[in-house]
Amino acid sequence: MYKKIIINVADHETRVALMEDETIVELFIERKGSQDTTGNIYKGRVQRVLPGMQAAFVDIGLNQAAFIYVDDVVRDNYADIED
Repeated sequence: MYKKIIINVADHETRVALMEDETIVELFIERKGSQDTTGNIYKGRVQRVLPGMQAAFVDIGLNQAAFIYVDDVVRDNYADIED
């Protein structure tokens, strides 16, 4: 299997591609001035709970509160938490 990493850097963005046998299998694009917080781990404080949506808004130190759904935190039966 032939593998190659291609990196392209411009003023406004950086692109990285992983190719296997002339096929792009992964592509990463980072733009200046933008932040992707997906997948990061934060310590926060719950600001507001929305029981009807089974979700909450959490202050993680950014200019907007994060939104978290109960299934993202508790995978099993969460009846004990609701009580």
